[in-house]
Amino acid sequence: MTTKTKITLQSGAKPSIAVDPVKATVTTAEVYDSGTPIDTWAEEVAREQRVLAQGDVKAHLTDLEARRVAIEDGVMRRANHALYQLLSDCLALATLASQLDPSNVRSREIDAFLEDRGLKHGKDEPLFSKVITAVFGSVQRSRISSYRTVLKAASAAGITAAALPDWIESQGGIQEIRLAVNGNGRDQVSEMASLALDYLRDQGSVFALQSDELSKQTSIESNGKEVVLVATKKHNGTFMVHTVIEDQSAVKKALDAYQRKNQAAIKEFKYELKYRPAMSAA
Repeated sequence: MTTKTKITLQSGAKPSIAVDPVKATVTTAEVYDSGTPIDTWAEEVAREQRVLAQGDVKAHLTDLEARRVAIEDGVMRRANHALYQLLSDCLALATLASQLDPSNVRSREIDAFLEDRGLKHGKDEPLFSKVITAVFGSVQRSRISSYRTVLKAASAAGITAAALPDWIESQGGIQEIRLAVNGNGRDQVSEMASLALDYLRDQGSVFALQSDELSKQTSIESNGKEVVLVATKKHNGTFMVHTVIEDQSAVKKALDAYQRKNQAAIKEFKYELKYRPAMSAA
């Protein structure tokens, strides 16, 4: 965790950010001189109208690189490991031996907890999925979906709760597991199409549509899955919805088309997603 200390420097002294290579932590000295916060390196150069000399930028980039490594190997790594431990506890609760819960107390209390928090869940939803909803109910839906995918993949691979953190690490992290599962699963969604879907979920829905007629056109297997709506846009901006298509190849093509049109935003989302757990915990 970043440690902030307010100190006073002699005139002309330069504030700095020090990296402890032994503990791999970053400590920030937040310096105020006459009530003025620290300038960044670039702001300081501009304010003092200094002319850059040969090697100045290279030296500064080297310093930034070292700080980035310290953060990734320190703060972010510890935050990600803490998240993996939390998921391990979720899996342990979901896989608790039935002989330790002969009266089925666990299931009833999880359902009661979800009700108390106002969190929706399916009647036949797997226990591990309910636990994830209970613990992470207030975060983005795409993250919840990713955590469920990780626990499902771990269970399928025979990974115990105790071994889960190391397994996630060995697989390259949560997003790598999610992409691998989605890329090789029943839906055969491409990596970028899957990422586009996560991006859309993260942005939230544009509007909610409830139609008995459209519901009649779909099967129960499409519940909780993505579908494609065929609509005509009128001159006044109204969309006339004609039908719904639940074929997953149509969904994939639609997502591929969307990600091609929004590549820049989705690539930025992918980078943010890589560090989001750590950034949220920092």
